[in-house]
Amino acid sequence: MIFQDFENFLLTEECFDNHDVSVIDKDGLQHYLNTNNEDYMTYLAVISLEIGVWAKTIKVEQIEKWFDYNDRTAHAFYNQVNSGTFSVHTDPVDVIIECLDGRKYMEVEGKEIILEPHDTLLIPANTEHRALNKEKALMISYGINDTETFSRIR
Repeated sequence: MIFQDFENFLLTEECFDNHDVSVIDKDGLQHYLNTNNEDYMTYLAVISLEIGVWAKTIKVEQIEKWFDYNDRTAHAFYNQVNSGTFSVHTDPVDVIIECLDGRKYMEVEGKEIILEPHDTLLIPANTEHRALNKEKALMISYGINDTETFSRIR
């Protein structure tokens, strides 16, 4: 999947109906777009504006549905240059980061790692990391054996 494919997906009713879509602002705060029982047309107007906002990252949850995974969660992150990102954090499960398009910069235990399309990065459970949104990028984050989150979203 490349940028244009993902942008087109964001605009679909399928995305609105089946995925939790949020933006991460410059302060690292996550704001869900479809939590106020909005209709599809309202969502379409809001997400169309968000696609062009340079200060925010768009996150789409339940991407594992695309692949029919039942042993991991998957979230897509679409960021512009210098857009918002979560602060340094850890995850209780192993995470695999896959770069789909652009160039993804990650910081893992204080070391910068650059991912090109088709590159993957394994981040072991409880390892400090964060995204560095230095360039436009599209990536998927896989939470391996993330059964707690997986059970919640099913």
